[in-house]
Amino acid sequence: MDNRSLLLTYLKAIISSGSITAAAQKLYISQPYLSRYIHEAEDELGAQLLDRKQRPIALTDIGAKFLQGIETLDSDYNQLLSQITEMTYQQTSHIRLGINQSISTEIAPVVARQYLTKYPQNHISFEELPSRDLEKQLLDQEIDFHIRMLPIFPNQISYQPLGQFAVYLVINHSSALFDPHHTTIQTDFDPAKIANADFITLHAGSGFMRLIELFLTSNRLKIKRRFEMRYIETAVRMAYAGLGCTFVPSFFASARFDATRCNVYKLPLDTLSASLALAYLRDRPLTQAMREFMHVIDLTTALKPECQR
Repeated sequence: MDNRSLLLTYLKAIISSGSITAAAQKLYISQPYLSRYIHEAEDELGAQLLDRKQRPIALTDIGAKFLQGIETLDSDYNQLLSQITEMTYQQTSHIRLGINQSISTEIAPVVARQYLTKYPQNHISFEELPSRDLEKQLLDQEIDFHIRMLPIFPNQISYQPLGQFAVYLVINHSSALFDPHHTTIQTDFDPAKIANADFITLHAGSGFMRLIELFLTSNRLKIKRRFEMRYIETAVRMAYAGLGCTFVPSFFASARFDATRCNVYKLPLDTLSASLALAYLRDRPLTQAMREFMHVIDLTTALKPECQR
């Protein structure tokens, strides 16, 4: 049989739909075509796959055995293709890098420049997604590395530290900390004074938001979530416009702001900080390109706060 996958799809659709007519509608093909396709497959096999007398339609014993067999063959074939693809990939100088989408605007250019300056003949591709999605891709070996915030929970993942960065807080008039006369960055921070303030938060899948949630929980702070954004850069711009409060890693912070709209606080590192890490699978052998990438990437000096540039 030339196309096992197609027959598998058709049989599954028929059984789940209860009839050939309903399956044809679900598959966006004609009923006569689907019926003829199944009959031809049965003729080729010399066995009846469907019990057409039953309502809803069902597989015969032979049909059930056949379906189970081609499901196994299809799975084995796809696994083989995946292994061949991975073996072929191992022989290339290609890095597949995931970066949390909320921080990628600042980090991706730095990483690409550092790596390709040192290894101009190599290649790098990026995935920009929420942290939890990239974590799954890393576990499934769909990417080689994941630049993310700590903490990391799965035991299968190891990491290389990339630096600890200060966190700033941009506040508006909804916080008791706000003072229109504070025209420079402040450092005298009292966490209790942000309780019940209007906040611009990040998407729940964000690694940075997970860090902030831990901070709020440990300090028993409740905030009002006014907006939820996907990107830190967007949240920061809205906060500087006075639309709410938000936490921001140092490499997104700016010393230029309108004090009538917002104030900016730099939090002590022992109060709250953002630690970046290069995550990778603990038990996966590293390719030469992966080792080169790990050796050259350095964000500690490259990601300077905007207010220090």
